[in-house]
Amino acid sequence: KQRRTRSLEKASSSASAAARPDPRPAPVERTPPEARRFCPRPRKICWLDYSEMMVRLRRCAFGGSLVVFGVVFFASAPVALGDVYLHSPRGSNDRNCERNANRNNGNRLFDSQNNAAGGYACPRAVGDELVQNEAGEAAFSDFTQKKKVYFYEGSEVIIEWTQQHGCGENSKVNCEIVLQYTCSDLTDPFVASAWPSTSSKSGDEPYQAYKFRNQRATPRDGVPRDRDDSATDTIPDSIAAAIPDSVETRRYGMHESVGQYELCQRTERNKGLYTADQSVRRSDARGTRQNPQGNRRGLECPEERDYYPHWAPSPWIDIAVLTNDASEDGICTRPNSTTCSNRCKYYLENSFNKNKKGFCDVPRGQPASLKLTSQAWQRRQWYNNKAACEANGFAWFGLSLEDLYGEENVDYPFCAKTQFARVNQLGNAVDSSSGDDGDDGVSKHGVNANRLSWTVPSIPKTTPESYYPDMEEAYASCTLRIRYNISTSDFPAWPSEAMDDGHPWRDAMVTAANNSNQGDSHRNTPLYQDPYVYIGAGDDEEKGDMFLSLALNTNQYARTFQDRTYTFEIRKRPTSTSEADLREDRPAIPQELVDALDPSTSTKVYNVNVRGKRGNIVQTYPAVEYDFVPNSLALNPNDVVHFQWTGSDYNPRRGCNDGEGGPPDPNDYLTSSNSNSRADRSNVVFLNAMSQNVPRDMAGYLQAARSSLDFATRTALSRDAILRHTPCTQCTDDSSSSDCDDDDDALLEACVDVVRRLAFLNQQSDGGSLELRQNRPCLTEADLDGVSSKAERENHPLNCAKLNAKPYPYFDAGFLVARRPGFFAYFSSRNNNFSNRDQTGLVCVRAVEQDDTCPRDDTTGVLQDANPAVDAVAFLGNGGLGSLDAQKARCFEEAANTNAANAQGASSCQTPNDAILDGETIAAENKDNDAIGDGNADPCDIIFWNFNNSKDEKKVSRYLTLAVVLLFAGIVGTWLLYFAYNRYRANRNKQRKFKEGDDWKSKKESELE
Repeated sequence: KQRRTRSLEKASSSASAAARPDPRPAPVERTPPEARRFCPRPRKICWLDYSEMMVRLRRCAFGGSLVVFGVVFFASAPVALGDVYLHSPRGSNDRNCERNANRNNGNRLFDSQNNAAGGYACPRAVGDELVQNEAGEAAFSDFTQKKKVYFYEGSEVIIEWTQQHGCGENSKVNCEIVLQYTCSDLTDPFVASAWPSTSSKSGDEPYQAYKFRNQRATPRDGVPRDRDDSATDTIPDSIAAAIPDSVETRRYGMHESVGQYELCQRTERNKGLYTADQSVRRSDARGTRQNPQGNRRGLECPEERDYYPHWAPSPWIDIAVLTNDASEDGICTRPNSTTCSNRCKYYLENSFNKNKKGFCDVPRGQPASLKLTSQAWQRRQWYNNKAACEANGFAWFGLSLEDLYGEENVDYPFCAKTQFARVNQLGNAVDSSSGDDGDDGVSKHGVNANRLSWTVPSIPKTTPESYYPDMEEAYASCTLRIRYNISTSDFPAWPSEAMDDGHPWRDAMVTAANNSNQGDSHRNTPLYQDPYVYIGAGDDEEKGDMFLSLALNTNQYARTFQDRTYTFEIRKRPTSTSEADLREDRPAIPQELVDALDPSTSTKVYNVNVRGKRGNIVQTYPAVEYDFVPNSLALNPNDVVHFQWTGSDYNPRRGCNDGEGGPPDPNDYLTSSNSNSRADRSNVVFLNAMSQNVPRDMAGYLQAARSSLDFATRTALSRDAILRHTPCTQCTDDSSSSDCDDDDDALLEACVDVVRRLAFLNQQSDGGSLELRQNRPCLTEADLDGVSSKAERENHPLNCAKLNAKPYPYFDAGFLVARRPGFFAYFSSRNNNFSNRDQTGLVCVRAVEQDDTCPRDDTTGVLQDANPAVDAVAFLGNGGLGSLDAQKARCFEEAANTNAANAQGASSCQTPNDAILDGETIAAENKDNDAIGDGNADPCDIIFWNFNNSKDEKKVSRYLTLAVVLLFAGIVGTWLLYFAYNRYRANRNKQRKFKEGDDWKSKKESELE
C-alpha cells in the first residue's frame, strides 16, 4: 500500500512539476566589456568601508581589503594534492550511496578539490525512503525509530580532519582553516525580506520556497529511489528539482538553495581581485581564479567558496578560523582581546556572525520584478556595491547573523593557531588542539589527527519571532563544512589590517592591477604560468644560458580545499528525564544529563563517536580505519559521555581480515551469504587495560554452571560483575550491588542498562530488528558452529555475536555518567582485531574536579592507562590475568586451504591426526582490489594470476573464455556493420542514377543493375 501510494504521489508530483513553470527569467548571455578601468596603481587599494557594509567599487571592483582565500580548479590532478577530509563527524567528499572505492560524482554538492577515493558513504542502511527517509526516520508497523546523528546544544563535539599539504608553524606553507555550519533557517529562510530577493524568494510573505509538507528541503543528503540507486546525480538548477515533492526530487542532495545559486549567477563578480594571468570566463560570481570556467558543483557559489571573509550575505555560520599567523598568547575570542593577532582580529571583525554584509535589492514595498526584469539582472551584472546600486534606483541593505538571531544568540568565531602537520601526508598533527586549553577533558595532544573541540551552539531565539517560527525544526537538519587554504609567500595576499604592524607587505596586497593578459610583458603580476627561470651563463657562448622550467600553476597559488558532513540534528537541552524504550531503540535520559547541559553548571557532556569505514588501512585511504573520537577522555565527577555512532551499509565489499561481520548485502534479515559484506557496526565493551584484547568479565558466572542457575540468579551475578568495574557507579572491585556506597537502586540499574546496551546494542529487544527478522531469535553457539563456512557464519543477519542483528549502521547507545574515579578502558569487540586494526578507547574519571588523577604522559602528551605487562602495580590492580570465561568456537582451517588466500593471518585448526608436512608450500596472496570497483565479493579471494591451484585455473579459464567470446562478438559485429554500410551505399548509388528529369523507362537494363 505504501509503495502504491508513493507511486501515485510520484506520478502526480511529476505531472505538477512538469506543469510548474520556472519563474526565473531565461538567462541572457552577454560578452563582458573588453576593457575595464582598474585602480591606477598596484598599491592604491579600494578600501572596505564597514559603515556602508560593502566594498565600494570605482568601476574597478573591490580593492585589497578582501582576503585572497583560494584560487583555481586543478582539473587533472591524478593524486591527492593538498586534500582535506573530515573524519568525525563523517565527511562525504561529495559521496552519497555509491558502493564504489571512488565517488561517482565530484559535482554533486560542492567543490572539494579532493581525491575521488576520499570520503565516507551515506550513513544509512541499503534501501529507499521506506527503509530510512531524509529525516532519518525508519517506519515500522506502528512505531518509528530515529537513525540520524544528533548533538545536544551545549555538548562538546570533537571535529577531526586530516589535510595533505601541511599546516601550523610549518615554514613550507601558509595555512588557514575555516569551520562553519548551516541549518534550514539559513538555506531556506522563512521570511524573504531578510535576504536578497530571487525568483523563488521575493516579497514579504512568510513562506519557505522549497519545503514540501514535512519533507526536508535543504540541507538534505538525498535518498536513493531503491536499493540499487546511489542518488549521486547533481541537482538540476531548477525550482522544481529543489522542492522534495516526489521520490525523484528527493534523490537530489542540496545544501545551498536554488535561489542562492541564482543570486550568485546574476551578480557581477568581484573584478578587483587578483587573478594573475588566468582567463576568468564569467562576468558573474561563478567565475573565480580557482574556477575560471564557472563550473557548477551542486548549488554552491564559487566566489563565496573561494574567498573568506566573503563580502556578501552567506548561509554559513562561522565556528572558528585557524591560522599560522595567530598569537602565541592564546585564543582570540573578541577582536579587542590582547590575545588576537592582526590576522585574527581581521577575521573576527569581518565575520558574517557580527559584521553586516551589503546587498542590492528593490526598496521595501516595491515588487521584486523590478529587479528580476532589470537589464543588470538579465545580463548577469547585478550590482555588488552601494554606489552602483543606488545610482540605478535600487536600495542598498546590510545584514548580519546578529540581525537575524539577536546579539545574545550569536557570537564571534574564535581564532587560534593551527596545529603543526608536515606536508605530503594525511596523518597526525602535533600541539594541543585549537579551541581548548588542554584541560577540558579531551586528550588532543600528540599522536592524533587535527582536532577542534566545538561546543554545540544553542538553538537561536529569532529576532523578530517571525523570521523562522520553529527554530527547533530548522536545526533538525544541519551540515558542517571545513575549508583548508594553502598559500605560498611568493606574493602579498592579505590586506593591511590583516598584516603585522611594520611588515613590508602591509600595504602591498595584490589586486586586479597586478593581473596580466596572455602575451603581455607580465610586469605587473608577481607570478605567471609555468615560467622559465635562468640560472646563469652556459658552458660556452654557443650553448646559450642555462634555464629551468617551473611547475607553477597560477590557479593554485593559493588554493582552497573543502569537505562537508552529512546532515545532522542539533537538539534542545532536555528539561526532564525519560525512561529507555527498547522497542523504539531509544536510550534513557538521566537526570545527570539534564543537569550537565544546564549552562549554569560546570559539568559537561562529551560526544564520543566512531570514525572510519570497513577495510584495511590501504583500502580505506584517504579515509581511515575504525577508531573512537575522542579515544581518550579525562572527566570530572558527574560529567556525561554520550556514546553514539553511525556508519554505512554502502561500503565496498571487504572481508578476510579486512572487515568483520555483516549483515550481508542484500539483507533479507534471515539468511546469510558467502560473499563479503559492506556494513559498518561498532560497540563498546570494557577491558581490564587498553593493552589487552579480551573484555572484563561481565557475566559473573561460568557457562559450565549455567544449567544450575536460574535466570534471576544469573541476572544478579551479571549485575554485580558489571558494577564492580564501570565508571558509572561508586561500586568498588570487592563490593556487591548491595553495598555500593550511597548509590540507590535506580542509579545502579541505569548504569547496568547503559553498559549492556553499549556492548550488545539492544539486539534482543530492538522492535525494528525483531519486526524485520520476523521475531527470530539470535543464533546460539550451536547454531553458529553449525554454519558450514566462516564467511556465512560471520555475515549471518542473526549472528548477534557480530552485531549483525542491528539492521541499521546508526546506534544511539545512550549516556554514561562519570561517578567512580579511575581508568576505564574499552574496545569494539567486532572491529578490534589485534595486529590488523585497533579500536580502543579510554575514560579516566577524576576524584574531584581538575585534580591530577588523569595525567597525560610527559613524553607523548597522550592520556593512557598503565600496561600490566610492564607495570606490576597495574597487573595486580587489574586482577592479574583475569578470569574471563571464554568459550571455544568452531575453527575453520584456512592455512591449509589452497582455494583461498592464506598469506595474512590464516588460522590452522588442531586435529588429533595432524600430519607433518614434507616439501615446499607457497602462501596464496589476497586480492585486495583497493583502487577501483566495489570491493571483493569472494571471501579471501586470491590474486588469480598466481596460478597456484585449481580455483585459480578455473578463474583464468573463465576470463579467457569471456575474452574469446567478446573478441568473436566484436568481429561479428564489425562485419555486420560493414555489410549494412555497403548495402546502404549500393542503394544510395542506384537512386543517384535517376536524376531529376531523367526517364527511367529509357534506361538500359544494364544501367539499372
